Amino acid sequence: METNKRLDLIFSALADSRRRAMLEQLSEGKKSVGELAELFDLTLGAISKHVSLLENADIIYKTKQGRTVYCHMNFDIWQEVSAYISMQASFWHNRLNELEAFVLSKKSTINEKRKSP
Repeated sequence: METNKRLDLIFSALADSRRRAMLEQLSEGKKSVGELAELFDLTLGAISKHVSLLENADIIYKTKQGRTVYCHMNFDIWQEVSAYISMQASFWHNRLNELEAFVLSKKSTINEKRKSP
């Protein structure tokens, strides 16, 4: 259950294109909250809300150096996301194979009925 809540937070945070763009920037290295605000032409208040959502989802973490707050990408979280996506991909791959086998068997049955007088 805890994993489901965690994944909900992660995917909710990733649902916004600005937050995804922020993550692209952070994947290159740490950025201050001010730098992020400038990059995305947002106020400090607006960028802080985005940062808080990403931090609550454990996608990023913050450090403080003097008076400057830096955001860093939490690369470890992507292992959990990757495991979930791999599980879903495997499930749907198997289900689609089952559907394909079913459709082919029905098609074969229809073709046999058409051949019979």
